[in-house]
Amino acid sequence: MGLKAIPTPAAVTGRRRSLVAFLASNRRQILAMGLSGACLLWGSWTTHKLLGLEQRVTTIRKVALADLVRDYVQAEARSGATPDQITAETGAYIKALNLAVARHAAQGEVLLLSNAVVAGDVPDITPQVRDEVTASLAKPASSQSPAVQMQQFFDAKGADHGSSK
Repeated sequence: MGLKAIPTPAAVTGRRRSLVAFLASNRRQILAMGLSGACLLWGSWTTHKLLGLEQRVTTIRKVALADLVRDYVQAEARSGATPDQITAETGAYIKALNLAVARHAAQGEVLLLSNAVVAGDVPDITPQVRDEVTASLAKPASSQSPAVQMQQFFDAKGADHGSSK
């Protein structure tokens, strides 16, 4: 039967000595190979990341947030609502405005405030953001505040209600 002999402690110690002697005599080559492998891994990782950035499309857009908020505040001031109701509606408007801006940012768009754009042809998405916010805050027609009804009236008639259009 092919029984193998169990190595003696002297044989194991001899193998360890030969391994230690090999590592000691070739430590520069082993270190060089390890560093080379690490450099190759790092190079492939950075190349992958750079190519990923190159494929990503970033567009720059401008939005007049100050105009949107100003128009909303003016409409709320004329609405005749109670202070508590105005506070709640303003909080909901700001939250919807933040969500609309965040959706555009998540799509890879860089949004600049319209005041920050000094020159150049940067598309303005203020009307689009206004429509998104209005749609997210839309109530049934019977329960809309006078400010929202007035805004819809002006939008339907195409009246210019600020410098943002």
